[in-house]
Amino acid sequence: MSEIRSRYIEMPRPYENGYGAVESELTFRASDRRRAAEHRAAAIELATLYGVEWRTPWRLTPGWTMYREITEGTPAGRPDDRRVIVTAPARALARYLAALPRVLAELEAAATRAARSFGRWRRSLLATLSGALDYEDPTTLRVRAREFRTAVLRQVVGYLRTPPAPASSDPRRPMWEQAAAVAAEVWTDSPVDLWAVTEEEVTAVLASIIRTQSVVIIEAEPDEQHHHQDQEDEATEQQPTPAEPARRAVELAPAEPARHRPPRRTVAPRPGPGSGRTGPRIVPRRTVYGSIGTPPRQPQQRQRPDTAQAPPAPPHRAAHPSTPVATPRRKAAPRDHY
Repeated sequence: MSEIRSRYIEMPRPYENGYGAVESELTFRASDRRRAAEHRAAAIELATLYGVEWRTPWRLTPGWTMYREITEGTPAGRPDDRRVIVTAPARALARYLAALPRVLAELEAAATRAARSFGRWRRSLLATLSGALDYEDPTTLRVRAREFRTAVLRQVVGYLRTPPAPASSDPRRPMWEQAAAVAAEVWTDSPVDLWAVTEEEVTAVLASIIRTQSVVIIEAEPDEQHHHQDQEDEATEQQPTPAEPARRAVELAPAEPARHRPPRRTVAPRPGPGSGRTGPRIVPRRTVYGSIGTPPRQPQQRQRPDTAQAPPAPPHRAAHPSTPVATPRRKAAPRDHY
């Protein structure tokens, strides 16, 4: 049994949910939404009788966004009326899943018998003489027949828990107003047996449950050859080497006691006269534990830009090009004044 897919319901293979129970998702495939709702109600009623828990899954809205919800009021989702998730122990759920398709088929058969009785009444002379069809045309009669069948199915589903009292229809009233009486007559003629489940059907459902795979760690057995090799390696490691006694003697010799030395204090150099103070510095002999500081930043020496060298000095000038040479002036000869 891989999947139960009938005219009214679709049930995939049940699976373990990891909490010691088994789950299955039921989908009701009736084309009419009202008939699908009645099938869902029948499945819920039967689950209550079989001791099976159920819940309605959430159906997300296609194309939903937060902007659409704020502006248009579009909800993020709603309960799905065509699906039900049932949860129970393995055997209880297997009995429920084996009985549900048959119960739905029998309920549909009862509703079909009621619809046929409605058709016989519509074609009868009594309905024509009573005047109930005077204001009805074929279109309205089809609508009334569909609504009558849905109402009978609803009544029959309610009889799963409490059987109806004996009742009979009134020929003076229209048939579509007597759905409860017709449903009681149909149930009395052929009641639905909820517990007619065979052991073969339960076994088939149990065999189709998807089991969770548990992780099992299997330790490989050691090979005999590798086992002997490991023993030889351990024996070789335990044999002392020639330098082993000397090393052990050194290790066993008493160690000299360590001399106690006072802790050394590290003092950052004081900044020079031309350097700027960039942060706190260590001030000795002012606090018990000293203070945290950073050494002063050393002044950076400015590098002279590269300049072109001056041309060589002429012979009559000094050797150093940057030192000017003073040329003595000649004294003018005195003039004779006459």
